[in-house]
Amino acid sequence: MTAPLNPESQTHSAPQFVTHSARFPAASRLKRQADFAAVFERGTVATDSVLVIHAIRSPLADRKLGLSISKKVGNSPQRNRWKRLIREAFRKNSGQLPQYLWLVVRPRRGAVPEFHAIEASLLRLVRQLDRKL
Repeated sequence: MTAPLNPESQTHSAPQFVTHSARFPAASRLKRQADFAAVFERGTVATDSVLVIHAIRSPLADRKLGLSISKKVGNSPQRNRWKRLIREAFRKNSGQLPQYLWLVVRPRRGAVPEFHAIEASLLRLVRQLDRKL
């Protein structure tokens, strides 16, 4: 025979929710075609085996990221994976990136979407661009 359950002896803790947002804020995105065109036309380029980054100094002293993921990279799930990983690397390391750059990032054709490689490439190339600008 089993003992009856004592409700006082069982404690149920409420689920813990994250109070801060881990989203990629809209204020950190390049959205207008004119902004992308400005970065491509007047920007400086740095590249390695994983990423190609175009950058200009921001006219408003803010840091923004734009993505240009071509269909040559792969099908829709592959392109979306690239976008998620690049955004996460940017968001996670935004404190280490210069405040005054607008970046347009695109993957190299044939590169593999692996987070640590993207993160290292992003940091290395942004440092190069910061010295060039």
